[in-house]
Parts: sequence; structure tokens; C-alpha cells
Amino acid sequence: MDFTGTRAEIQQRMAATRDLAARRMAVLHELAPRRGERILEIGCGAGLLLREIGLAVGAHGLAAGIDISPDQIAAATRECDGVPGVRAEVGSVAALDWPGAVFDAAVAAHVLEYLDDPRAALSELRRVMKRGARLVVLATNWDADFWHGPEPELTGPVVAAWRAEVPWPNLPAQLGPMLAAAGFSATRQVPVPVVNPGLGEDTLALWMSRLLAVVAEESGAEARPASWLAALDRADAAGEFFYSSVPILTTAVAV
Repeated sequence: MDFTGTRAEIQQRMAATRDLAARRMAVLHELAPRRGERILEIGCGAGLLLREIGLAVGAHGLAAGIDISPDQIAAATRECDGVPGVRAEVGSVAALDWPGAVFDAAVAAHVLEYLDDPRAALSELRRVMKRGARLVVLATNWDADFWHGPEPELTGPVVAAWRAEVPWPNLPAQLGPMLAAAGFSATRQVPVPVVNPGLGEDTLALWMSRLLAVVAEESGAEARPASWLAALDRADAAGEFFYSSVPILTTAVAV
């Protein structure tokens, strides 16, 4: 999925919400970066997690972030300005510009489910990771994403347009065998749920709805995103809105 232009702007607003701040802290806790480590983040986006990794590894470590979007890398460069040891650049996990076995850990938060070939990405990640290195993957089971409030006939086509851009909509359920084939031993999976009973500026639901509407509009599908957004607002005003999402954190070790 290409996060440039309007999509990048929405993603950056979404990343600044309290919901995604809490999610980043959960990822950071699972990643457990240490002083002097070299850590790679693929799909670093606007750099909020990358900054935290950089602060944790310190000046003698390396927090390397890549993203296919120049807009996101520009935002990440601004976000991480002044943090020593951070390197953010445009790049793809399909062909990482690093020699083998150089990273102590790697993280992919909401990246692999959008790739056509996550197996190849995991193999490329394993190539640049040391034996015993930690891998943290965050991905959503999109079948468990739930919108309540607007009419189902409005929600269905918008969600379908989004799902059409997610090649692996339930990746956490399929990740174990992929990790094993790529040279990782999966250690555990834990949910990082989000529950929004309202549409506030600081909620995932607000910005996720805006992103789904843009995707639906751009897809040319038989969806009415503007009507859907208006129905969300009406449901929220009436106290009838609800949204929940269940991303899954998977931790693995390179073997």
C-alpha cells in the first residue's frame, strides 16, 4: 500500500493519536531495545517509533528505518532530527541495502500484511539479522475489525475497498509457518486491542475512517465514502458509534 500524499497525511495524524502511542509502547516493550544495539525498522512511516528506538540504543547504536514513501521518510527525518544514531531512508524490504547478519533486532509494524510476498520479506529480513536476533511483527486480523453505527449497506463497500488493498488481511493467523520457513522461531503472540466508543480527534477510529474513505474513493468501487463518513458522525452524535480493532504482536527469534 502506497502512503503518499493524502494517505501519508492521514497516516501521520493517525500515528499521533493516543491509541497508536499506546500501540507503539507495546511494540517497544516487546522489542526491548538495548544500548549499543543495531535495530532495523521496515515501514518506519513518520518515524515516531524509530525515534524511540534511537533514544533507546543511544549514540553508539543504530536505529535504521526504511519506507517506500518519500513523504514518510521526509516526516521521519524531521521527527528524528537531533537523535544520534538514527538513519531513515527510502527503501524496500524486497532488497535491503545491508550486508548479512548486521542487526540485533528488527521490527515491522503494519507492513507485512500489505506486501504481495511477505515470505520473501521475512527471508530478506533474516538475511540481515544476526543469529539470535529478535523480530517483532505487528499486524491486524482485519476480519476482526468492527464498525458499528452506520448502515451496513454503507459500511460494507467501504470496508471491501480497503480489504482489496490488503493482500494478507489475516496475516497473524498465517505467520507461524512463514516465520519458520524464513529461519525464525516464533515465541509468542499477544493482542494489542483498540476500543473506541466515540469518534474523537485523538482516536484511531476517526483517522482510520478517513483513510478507508480515501481508499474507497480512489478505488472507483461502488462505495459511497462521503455518505459513510456522514453516517459515522450521526452515530457518534447519537451515542451509537463503536469501533474495535485487534492487532496482534508476534515475537520471533532468528535461528
